[in-house]
Amino acid sequence: MAEIIPKGERKFLVRVFLKRVNGRTRYHSKVVHGTKKDAEKYARTAEVKRDLGELDKPANEDPTFGKFLDGWMKEFKKGTVRERTFEGYVYTLKQYVRPYLGDDRLSELTARRLQGVYNELSESGLSPRTVAFAHSLIREALNQAVVDDLLPANPALSTRRPPRIKKAIDVFTPEEAGRFIKAAKKDRLGIVFWFALATGMRPEEYLALQWNHIDLGKLELNVRQTIYFPKGGSWKLEEVKTASSLRTVEFENRLARALSEHKVNQAAQRLRLGKKYHNNNLVFATPKGAPLQYRNLTLRHLVPIIEAAKIDGPRNLYRLRHSFVTLSLLCGIDPKAVSRAAGHSSVAFTLDTYQHVLPSVRKDAAEKIGYILFGGRAV
Repeated sequence: MAEIIPKGERKFLVRVFLKRVNGRTRYHSKVVHGTKKDAEKYARTAEVKRDLGELDKPANEDPTFGKFLDGWMKEFKKGTVRERTFEGYVYTLKQYVRPYLGDDRLSELTARRLQGVYNELSESGLSPRTVAFAHSLIREALNQAVVDDLLPANPALSTRRPPRIKKAIDVFTPEEAGRFIKAAKKDRLGIVFWFALATGMRPEEYLALQWNHIDLGKLELNVRQTIYFPKGGSWKLEEVKTASSLRTVEFENRLARALSEHKVNQAAQRLRLGKKYHNNNLVFATPKGAPLQYRNLTLRHLVPIIEAAKIDGPRNLYRLRHSFVTLSLLCGIDPKAVSRAAGHSSVAFTLDTYQHVLPSVRKDAAEKIGYILFGGRAV
């Protein structure tokens, strides 16, 4: 009969007799977090496994989850995904998985155990999206454990994650967009924000844009790459991740003239600095030609511009992209064209994500239809 010893609030030590070796009794011991019934259930399961010879298998047959993750990441992830994606995996596992499950044996990972961790992460204030991402890594790793015959089934498949809650997207109104552009003209990097608001490109896309990707005569540019800043202060240019992100974006004459002037000024700066200038052919760069960093661009330039324009709400680069999509829909531009310009995966995604502007779009459409049907001026 297994022993169940209280060890604190909702914590029990389960001891299951294994056998006697050289006059000494060996036990399988496990601390169970939960109710006494949870501990009793674990004890019964452990006794069944003991009788089948599956309890306390050699370490290589029942490694800790942390050790298994080490091998899984090395053999199945490193080199098969982008460097920035791999770093994201490492960070998520380090922060939200290993501290909770790293010391558990694979055989100890039950659906209830995993669910308890997901609940704890949610209660700590972690976003549903982050919990879902941690779960996806756990699920994929345990799928491999099943393939390797280390587990009979994947316990992660029987868990529930907190539902994702869509956050309201805060964007500029047409009036705020006008004030923003006016204030941006007074900033040294104002052209960056004008460009971002006028094209709707992602920050990692326009900060990776090179002059050979822009045709000022045709008023169009090709989105082909993104910029990435690995740890250590370096930077890299990578191909865009999805087919929908690979696209041609059109812009208008006034922006083209501003870009042309910006190009002339950049060339003059390059001549002044000579060899001190790092010519990376970037459209938007520091005075010495290096890529612009997100944090500096935001804190030293975007925030002061938004404050000068007296605009409330979030102060981040993606607000310009969201504003582009919203303002485009409000202007009556075909959602398909807006979706393509933004590099979205589908029109449905665009409309679903920015559905808060649809009432205004529908009202405008109703007025236009009324004008066509009944003539006169819409009121």
